[in-house]
Amino acid sequence: MEAIILAAGYGMRLDNELKSLKASDPEKHSEIRPFLEGRAKPMIIINGKPVIQYTVENLERAGITRIVIVTNNRYFSQFDEWRDSYKGKSLIKLINDGTNTNESRLGSIHDLLLALKKENISDDVIMVAGDNLFKFEIKDMIESFNDVHTSMIAVYPEKDPERIKKSACVEFDESNLVVNFEEKPKKPRSEWICPAIHIYTADTIRLIKEMKFDDSRKDLIGNIPMMLYDRIDIHAFVRKDKIRFDLGTIHDFDNAVEHFSRK
Repeated sequence: MEAIILAAGYGMRLDNELKSLKASDPEKHSEIRPFLEGRAKPMIIINGKPVIQYTVENLERAGITRIVIVTNNRYFSQFDEWRDSYKGKSLIKLINDGTNTNESRLGSIHDLLLALKKENISDDVIMVAGDNLFKFEIKDMIESFNDVHTSMIAVYPEKDPERIKKSACVEFDESNLVVNFEEKPKKPRSEWICPAIHIYTADTIRLIKEMKFDDSRKDLIGNIPMMLYDRIDIHAFVRKDKIRFDLGTIHDFDNAVEHFSRK
């Protein structure tokens, strides 16, 4: 199994919050600015380490030995410098998607396709969003995947309907087989949401390479399981509690710092 980390976003929402914080709370802004400002979201510093390193170490504990990271031209040097200094167990390949602005971004789906095709990947793949900081061990999900050997998505419950409307909403049966998947539903059919951590079998990877995605689908990685769940078996890896921080807001950053400080 190989891993692909999608890390080519531009973090516009977080940047805007940081600018607003400078006016509303200058003291807090000064305190957290060095860990956030001018950084790609996967390069945000949480307790002395960039987010990307937590993810890579988690993947390495799961036995992954080859990791492909897709980033953009604006932030490529940050990832390159980190890779050169990181002393881990895995082979890390960086891909520059060539974009420089949020307006010209390829989007997560096209970045995934870029990695699959450029690296000629045909093995099972675990795909992870680089701006997610996970609270669970990825090895547990991979072990569950090995038991059923179908494609798999992680899910956990969300009580706030408004947050569900901004997420990928999932339904699954008593055997955890996904029976419905919808990105950003106007009327959520369940409380289960899916963060951007998916495992795809080699057969599914071949399907994904052949699929066509228009620009309206380029940013939502959940469009892949949404387009496939009624064609192939996809199982849910079910967790009972929130399993990640998505680091899209300063509130998420604060919670992540507190969590990993305790840990």
